[in-house]
Amino acid sequence: MLGDTRSRVAVLEQRTEDQQRLFEKVDTAIQVMQEAVASVTQMLAVHNERLEQHSKTETLLVEMIKEVKTNLEAENVDLSDQIHEIDQRVDELKKLQVDGGWYCFGNWVCVFRPGISRVWLVDTQRN
Repeated sequence: MLGDTRSRVAVLEQRTEDQQRLFEKVDTAIQVMQEAVASVTQMLAVHNERLEQHSKTETLLVEMIKEVKTNLEAENVDLSDQIHEIDQRVDELKKLQVDGGWYCFGNWVCVFRPGISRVWLVDTQRN
């Protein structure tokens, strides 16, 4: 019976040693996992910071694009207005054309005479 008890104690001691080695491996694995989690956490923080920076940059670019679009639309309207005014002036000049090449516009009278290469400008307000 003493021999049987000693063999049981030896088996228990062996199992305890096996469990101790297993616990050491588990502890090592836990430490490696903690290091990996810390590394992933750091990478996520850097990634989130970059995403925030990209979001700010995107917002700034969208605002700049909207500003440029607004400016271009205003210039387009201005150019359209100028073209419309020029068209109206051309129409007025066509209406004011007189036989023989006389044109009147604004405060000026221009005389175009056939066969003469000179143009006379007369200020109608001075006369």
